[in-house]
Amino acid sequence: MKGLVCSVTVLFALGVMVAGCSAEKSAEAPAPDYAMMEPPVAAPAAPAVAPQVAAPHAPAGNAPAPAPARAATGRVPEETHQDIRPPRQAQPETVTLTIPSGTNLGLIFDAPLSSETAQTGDPVTVRLASAILVGDRVVFPADSEVRGTVSDVKPASKGFKDTGGAISVSFSKIVAPGGRSATISAGFTKLAEGSAGKKAAIIGGSAVGGALLGKVFDKDEKGAALIGGAIGTAVAGSTKGREAVVKAGEEVPVALEKSARTTLPR
Repeated sequence: MKGLVCSVTVLFALGVMVAGCSAEKSAEAPAPDYAMMEPPVAAPAAPAVAPQVAAPHAPAGNAPAPAPARAATGRVPEETHQDIRPPRQAQPETVTLTIPSGTNLGLIFDAPLSSETAQTGDPVTVRLASAILVGDRVVFPADSEVRGTVSDVKPASKGFKDTGGAISVSFSKIVAPGGRSATISAGFTKLAEGSAGKKAAIIGGSAVGGALLGKVFDKDEKGAALIGGAIGTAVAGSTKGREAVVKAGEEVPVALEKSARTTLPR
């Protein structure tokens, strides 16, 4: 027991001596001169990061698109203006022109045509003596083909009592040199040359031939009065035994009975 007390007493004495030494060193150490010390350098502040705006998701199906999200500045992005005017339609490359009814055509026969040899249904091809104009446009130039057929014919050997031969031609198409065409309706009837210096009559109209050369004349030539005085006079002026002939190079005038349409480049 006495040994333990002695040990505690020694330890306590040692602790007092150590504390005294530390106090003496603290009193002897000079105070630091804070004026000579450099101020600490502050670390740079981290830049502010703008909040990220999530892109809107694409609407599903026909759902309306969401309104544009506001940016960090609080302003709505500008919308792109679209041109709402209707697009200009392209001009057509062609134009359709109408040749009015009654337009006169001069037709030139390059080959002769006679009531003595012609047959109903024979093709006939002639050419325009001059161009067909609509306004200031040349619709069909000179020398365009005009195609038709012999619609009726009466040889002189089968003529009426005091008449000669007769032939009728109907035209149905005009064809330009480049192949462009138009459907037409025109025709004429040619009677034999008359006696006493009377010239052969040309009667216009594609429908006249059938009436002039039809059954009404097979029964009585005076039936011409039923068709018209001009036709009756022409028939009476022809001479029995003579054929109706259109000579090569002869120009025969006809008129369009209906308007015709054709398409040209604009």
